[in-house]
Amino acid sequence: MRLMLIIRAALLSLATAAVVGQPAVAADTPQARQQAAERLFELPAYREVATRQVYEAMRSLPDAQHQSAVEALADTKVVQLLREVIVRSMARTFTVAELESLGRYMATDEARSTVEKTDAFQQALLREFLATGLSHPELGKYLVPH
Repeated sequence: MRLMLIIRAALLSLATAAVVGQPAVAADTPQARQQAAERLFELPAYREVATRQVYEAMRSLPDAQHQSAVEALADTKVVQLLREVIVRSMARTFTVAELESLGRYMATDEARSTVEKTDAFQQALLREFLATGLSHPELGKYLVPH
């Protein structure tokens, strides 16, 4: 009986410590989202991801607009406007908790390493995708010209 009380007390202490140790999440207001998005954008790993997303989005533009958009990135005013667009879009899309969680991850060495490996991953994925297309007729009929 006494052992059960000790075990319960220990479990209650652990549970309390786990709850107390959780970071406080700000109220999910538009202003709090904006601030959380701005903090996230300050992280180098996230800025790299956002930059990649901008270039990916620009690739979907018609050729003339794509070239003009790429050239516009040489203008620091345009870059600042894009930063504001990204932050505003993040604030409208994600909750404070999501932005803060992403920020905690993006601040880690693992996140920076993962972002740095994105090109290598995409190359490996494409190689595997094409190899699978050659060896599997279900996928090959879409990838291999006839």
